[in-house]
Amino acid sequence: MITESLSGIKDLLIEVIDESLNLIKKSENIDYKIKDKNKITGDNPVTEIDLKTQNLIISKIHSKFPKHAILGEEGKFNKKIVKSDYLWIIDPIDGTKNFINALPLYCVSIAVMFQGNIIAGAIGLPWKNNFIISAFEGSGLQSTSPKRYMVENSKPSAGLITFAPTYFQRSYGIKRNFLQSSGEIRNLGSTAAELALVANGNAQLSLSGYAFTWDFAAAWILVKESNKKIFFGNLNDNKWQDINPWKKYYNNGLYELDKLKNWRGKFMACQREHTEFLLNNIKPNGRKKRFPFINLF
Repeated sequence: MITESLSGIKDLLIEVIDESLNLIKKSENIDYKIKDKNKITGDNPVTEIDLKTQNLIISKIHSKFPKHAILGEEGKFNKKIVKSDYLWIIDPIDGTKNFINALPLYCVSIAVMFQGNIIAGAIGLPWKNNFIISAFEGSGLQSTSPKRYMVENSKPSAGLITFAPTYFQRSYGIKRNFLQSSGEIRNLGSTAAELALVANGNAQLSLSGYAFTWDFAAAWILVKESNKKIFFGNLNDNKWQDINPWKKYYNNGLYELDKLKNWRGKFMACQREHTEFLLNNIKPNGRKKRFPFINLF
């Protein structure tokens, strides 16, 4: 049973997304430091703006909910296990490379878990005086710029947007039927934003890259509450599952923070009407079988 005021969580979630976007946008034209999080220069950068944004979010959460646990993308965590029923999952800037290159194709993503279930999420993009898409369990989707999606048939449609990673034909098992009915394929460079835009009705489909918990957690509930479908890609069994894959990391008041931080996976978000076609024509693990161009499972 949720013991905290859900309205308090809702208010803080929208407030902190808005303030974070304002901080980031004010930083676009100033000099800031950029570091690499791995050994390949430019592969996984982090800026001091990422860190300032995450610190702002954490400060706001702690001031209102001091007993809630937090998992953020940036920085190191000494605790492997934390005691709390609540866990806030933060990606201060999803699409840091776009931000560095002054492309407004990034977002702030925050989700809230209660006992392993995602009960709230919001994703904010720096468009239209801050474009914020949010959802709370059982309350549907809220958006500052909703778009009504018109389903034309049981397959993705030509001329409508489909998001997919650059090398999706290598990392997914794909039948030719999908390539003939894939829609207009784009890659924004922000997994969270792409999934959120499917929830909001701006796109018909999103195939994600292989990414982290904070890339997906907020978008997961946005898609769920928009009455669309989101599937977790079980790479071991090479099948799609309608599950929350992070729930297993909560047990008896404890979150396994280290496992959530190191978790990686894939998701597919789509219109309900396209589900059967997509499940029959795409598999999440294209590396199960290797073909020169298309994985014809």
